[in-house]
Amino acid sequence: MSPRALLIGLAMAVWANVWPAYSSLIAHSSRADYSHLSVALLIPLIGIMALNLPWSRKGKGLTSSELLTICCIGMVAATMQGEWLSGYLLGVVTAPTYFATNENRWAEVLLERMPSWAIVDDRSATTGFYESLFEGQSIPWSAWVSPFFWWSGFLGSVLLVSFCMVTILRKQWMENGRLAFPVASAILELTGVSGSTGTLSTLVRSRLFRIGFWIVLIIFIWNIATWFSKAIPPLDIPMTVLSRKVIRIGKGFPYFAFSVHPMTIAFAYFTKSDVLLSIWAFHLLAILQVGIFNRIGFSIGSSDMWCSFDPSIGWQSFGGLSVFVVWGLWIARHHLTKVFRQAFTGRRELDDSDELMKYRTAVFLMLAGCIYLVLWLYRAGMGWGPLLAFWFGTLILYLGLARIIVESGLVYLRGPITAQAFAWHLFGISGMGPSSAVAMGLTYTFFCDAKTWGITALAHIPRLGIAMERDRRRLLAPSVLLGGFLGAIAIIGFILLQGYHGVGSYNFGVVSFNGSNDGAVGIWRYTADRIQQGDLGTDWNRVQFLAIGAAFTGLMLYLRYRFPGFPINPIGFTISASNVLRSTVTSIFIAWLTKSLILKFGGLNSYRRMAPLFLGLFMGYLAGVGLGVVVDVIWFNGNGHKLNDW
Repeated sequence: MSPRALLIGLAMAVWANVWPAYSSLIAHSSRADYSHLSVALLIPLIGIMALNLPWSRKGKGLTSSELLTICCIGMVAATMQGEWLSGYLLGVVTAPTYFATNENRWAEVLLERMPSWAIVDDRSATTGFYESLFEGQSIPWSAWVSPFFWWSGFLGSVLLVSFCMVTILRKQWMENGRLAFPVASAILELTGVSGSTGTLSTLVRSRLFRIGFWIVLIIFIWNIATWFSKAIPPLDIPMTVLSRKVIRIGKGFPYFAFSVHPMTIAFAYFTKSDVLLSIWAFHLLAILQVGIFNRIGFSIGSSDMWCSFDPSIGWQSFGGLSVFVVWGLWIARHHLTKVFRQAFTGRRELDDSDELMKYRTAVFLMLAGCIYLVLWLYRAGMGWGPLLAFWFGTLILYLGLARIIVESGLVYLRGPITAQAFAWHLFGISGMGPSSAVAMGLTYTFFCDAKTWGITALAHIPRLGIAMERDRRRLLAPSVLLGGFLGAIAIIGFILLQGYHGVGSYNFGVVSFNGSNDGAVGIWRYTADRIQQGDLGTDWNRVQFLAIGAAFTGLMLYLRYRFPGFPINPIGFTISASNVLRSTVTSIFIAWLTKSLILKFGGLNSYRRMAPLFLGLFMGYLAGVGLGVVVDVIWFNGNGHKLNDW
């Protein structure tokens, strides 16, 4: 790892957090925290690659390995911004104090049970953060010292444990399971590490690439022009959730969303056909199931925050995801046994020279981190039952989504329910108690929206590290973690500065701070209401649907192993109920149909020849979003336009 690659990578870690924060919070333009492969990284990374082309011709440019290093550091660091981490972290630790009133009784219901070391308990400090300070006042850093100290250890442990897990599983996923790693493969192609002809310099000379690129970019340019003149009619093309078309198929049935998302289509083109088929097919079945339930009057209650659009399909999908993850670990049992035996006995059974860290190091760091995380939440007031249920749900969602993304390459994914919802309904407030409920609310700092934090990006780092020289590979792990640390400092510092000395965080216009029900305030309102209700117990209806989903997924796994040509992949069942998928399922269907027709009538060679067209769609989308942000910052700062979404 060269010094310049490390320095540029660390600079990327900072920039990939600051520019999207300025765009969304200050300019009120596009956000960059929707995709597991963040636009916050992709736009500046493609810019660096483009600027590097003329320098490379002179022999002075960044090498492929250096570009890969920059990408790895930035990929993980980009998960610190927005509603990946910083938004909800700062919102959750400040909202209980600032939004407490006599009417909502948060002071007695929440604050009396909340560990003071985990939140900002100084009302004047949170008031200044939400409303900004008067001129001449300074930021009350002393109020933030305790929560920053304890949350740094907690969040650092989450990231470290995640890194250790994917390092241990890299050989199983890549060599034994032969998972495709489409995202990592695309990065290796673009950076030129794989030695293929898919580098950026080659792609820009492809006619198909230019067609795809300009089709999407021209749409963006036209719509950006409408910002300056109302005489120009916008092109009403449903590219994201912001412009999707809603189709009603019948009374009582959930709506069907239609959108054509270039980034989703591009990545879906490189996804296995059986995965694409199962996703859109199971999504249609989910709509039919909920519609039939509504027509006959059957209901098991309302969905929790950031869960599927109906709890019945959400819980049966989570049951399926649980079986999917447990089955994957069972398949890997021989590999895992050797890893742990090698760690505890020192007897070398597996070659770990290709890994980012020794198996012994990974195992003991993972165990130490897990112990710290468990004790941290226990000290925060969570009982052992809810604590173990929460971490079980977290493990299922983290490993499940990481495994699905490295196999499918689909980057707009969410889990069917949250780990908090799993623990809530497994015990209820009567089973967990008010203190556990409050501690459960604190866990939304790093894990809400059912999309995990960090691990889906980290899952690609060991795969990308294999492409680097062995003697420099071990430097990648500390560099990536250092980049994440610097990125977190940069984004949190930026938000605090803008909150206290800028417009005030309440005016950022994002749900993390504005008091909405799907933000930090909604979390604590939800928690306080259930504590005051006091009689909610185990929801056996949801548990029954979980069991149904687990049994159905077990049957599908059996059929796939018993009949190798079985066309339905269980991945589709595990994720088909999420709200995010509702907005991308038509894009997945378009990619599946296009890919199937190309393979049927043109064969594998035609499929490969058409790949630049879809990469062009992807690059055109990034260029359009980037152009929109630049235009907003220059001409519409503070009244921007949101272009990026799922």
